[in-house]
Amino acid sequence: MIMIGPKIREIREQLGLSQKQLAGEDMTRSYISLIEKGRAVPSQRMLKIIARRLNTPMEYFLGGSPTTDTDIGEAVLDKAKAYYAEQNDPACIRMAHKVLTLTEDTLDQTEAYLLIIRSHNRLGDYRQALDDGETAAFTVTRTGDRERIVDYYLEMGRAAFHAELFHAARKYYEQSYTYSSKLKHLQDKHIRSLTFLGTTHLRLGNVDKGLDYYLKAEKEAHMTGQPELYGEITLGLGKAYYMSEQDGHLLLSYDWTKKSVDSYKQANSKSYVLALHNLAVIQLHMGQKKEALPLLSECADIYDKRNLPHKKASILEEISKIYLEERQPLLAETAIKEALKLLDQRDEGMLRAKLYRLLGIVFHEKDNTNEGYYFLRMSYDLLKRIHADREADISHKLLILSGQEQKMNYDDYKSYIK
Repeated sequence: MIMIGPKIREIREQLGLSQKQLAGEDMTRSYISLIEKGRAVPSQRMLKIIARRLNTPMEYFLGGSPTTDTDIGEAVLDKAKAYYAEQNDPACIRMAHKVLTLTEDTLDQTEAYLLIIRSHNRLGDYRQALDDGETAAFTVTRTGDRERIVDYYLEMGRAAFHAELFHAARKYYEQSYTYSSKLKHLQDKHIRSLTFLGTTHLRLGNVDKGLDYYLKAEKEAHMTGQPELYGEITLGLGKAYYMSEQDGHLLLSYDWTKKSVDSYKQANSKSYVLALHNLAVIQLHMGQKKEALPLLSECADIYDKRNLPHKKASILEEISKIYLEERQPLLAETAIKEALKLLDQRDEGMLRAKLYRLLGIVFHEKDNTNEGYYFLRMSYDLLKRIHADREADISHKLLILSGQEQKMNYDDYKSYIK
């Protein structure tokens, strides 16, 4: 195996190929360089690709004696994949960890690490997914396999995003975007990278950047004929335009969200309810309460059936805003506290902070300024901790308003609780 690298370099140079040409779309140029220097050993899959491109029998590089990784390791990896397909994530994780001790093949190890990260993500163990994923970083990048590298960064981005580590998520998605760029066979993953970058930037409060990424994703996805993917992108565009303060963007938000509803409906997707939820929120902001309330009720029923307490809490957030607008702070307080109880089952820091903010406003309405300041401060501190800078700025402005001698009223904070 030691002579593989020099043999590859010799044949490559005889054929007049560059390292980049040999790598093609399946590997990175730096990976070929490492192989040729003897610092990396290609897996069976990669060696087959290299041999085919060099028009040379694979046995030439192996010295005439076929070498494979431990059959036991491959069998255990197949078993881990079967468990993953059955959604038996704990068993999948156990088997995948065994693979790491049975083989030195970097591609098989990478497959095992991906199964571990994906299973933890599906279980909602996002911090554990990140811990195991950080251990895998060197092994994954050493494979030189672009598709596996992109899969790795997408899964790590997902884990970081759901752990509300938005800066880390952005960096992972930027890597998946870079590795999938200009590669036709990775187009879908490239579009998803753009979409997730848009979502992450919205969470960080970078509305213009988020909008830019969503628009790029929409342009690439428009002709793919995948209604589910298109629904996800147009949903993001609706959110971005809703968060924007520019004239005319609210109508654009409505139009894009309506497209999302239609796309998800066409795909018969479970995500249809998310688009319907967003459409109702936009209608409320446009003053169409009569149209919005039945949609919110429909969404709440679906969230109950699917056991999604954090999504049901988001519905109650909107209901509390309606009560505040109707000058019914006691009903608003009841809705907010019910939402916070739901978050005890499945927490979401951003939503919790927004509910604290609304509770602060409620206490100001009830002339309990000390309690109001306390909840506004809790909202601000939590939002700063998860780097949701735009939302943190809103809570900070309300904190300043609450400290003034004159009582804060609905007109003071209406524009802040969009």
